[in-house]
Amino acid sequence: MYECDRSNMWRLIQAFPEMCQEAFSSSSGLAPTEVVGVVVAGMGGSAIAGDVVKEWLNPPFPFEVCRGYHLPRWVSRDTLLILISYSGETEETLNCAREGEAVGAKIVGIGSGGSLAHLLGDRPFLRVPPGLPPRSAFPYLFFSLVRVMKDTGLVPPQLEGEISESLRLLPRVRERAEEAKGVAVRLLNKMAFIYAPPGLTSVAFRLKTQLNENSKMPAKVEFLPELCHNEIVGIRDVPPNVCFVLLRSPKEEERISLRIDFLKSLVEGRDIIELRGEGEGRLAEMLSLIYFGDIVSYHLAGLRGVDPTPVEEITQLKKVLSTKPYP
Repeated sequence: MYECDRSNMWRLIQAFPEMCQEAFSSSSGLAPTEVVGVVVAGMGGSAIAGDVVKEWLNPPFPFEVCRGYHLPRWVSRDTLLILISYSGETEETLNCAREGEAVGAKIVGIGSGGSLAHLLGDRPFLRVPPGLPPRSAFPYLFFSLVRVMKDTGLVPPQLEGEISESLRLLPRVRERAEEAKGVAVRLLNKMAFIYAPPGLTSVAFRLKTQLNENSKMPAKVEFLPELCHNEIVGIRDVPPNVCFVLLRSPKEEERISLRIDFLKSLVEGRDIIELRGEGEGRLAEMLSLIYFGDIVSYHLAGLRGVDPTPVEEITQLKKVLSTKPYP
């Protein structure tokens, strides 16, 4: 679509709905199990998959997304530890795998193979197709995680219908590419301040990271109601190139809506974009916003004339880290 898209990221953006369907249609081979808590260990897009599942399920048991080298101290043999690394080489996740093995946690892996698959040996491992930028593998990683949660009995029956609704709805989002391009035009030469209510915080973080990696631009994210206790002070004096991106939901609480209205009054006359998801269920709303945001980030890369695929700074960092292997 854009001459600068030399690696054809557009093809992967277009395939988002089919990737979701393919991943969820695969069996995990797992059975319902009794656990006292769940930990998803991963970095980048792998961790965001955990964030979205946690925010969607709002589970009645401990559920932690671990971004780092070490597991929470409460992990035990009664914990379901789901290790997600698209490449299978993420050093933080590999160390979490070793720690999980040491305490006898119930371990499941998700990725394309690599050292993680080798380390886990005969333990359950859901393989996803290799050769993608990790952030583009989000549909595979997310729905593989949903499949693990469902097959182990951790998705309440009343939420299972939301899965099928979201899979039906995503192809419709693909048809909104021109609308997404319009949002990208408004973000061109701007810095996005992304604000999200409870229930959409993981979506906001995904949008930020896609603007970082695909569009090669800085962005920041804050969450309601917390931002009303700090961020709003001095907000009138933010630089003129800031564009406020508000994620909205018909499910947001009245008190949150009041706070958003007040926030908008503080920055009246500034560029404000409001984005809303589609669907009846929370999952459809979240995934439709994620997919729409992915399309926005792609168009913004094209408008800026940058190839959305390479992430040179991350590649450079990995080379530096490789000179001192861990552990």
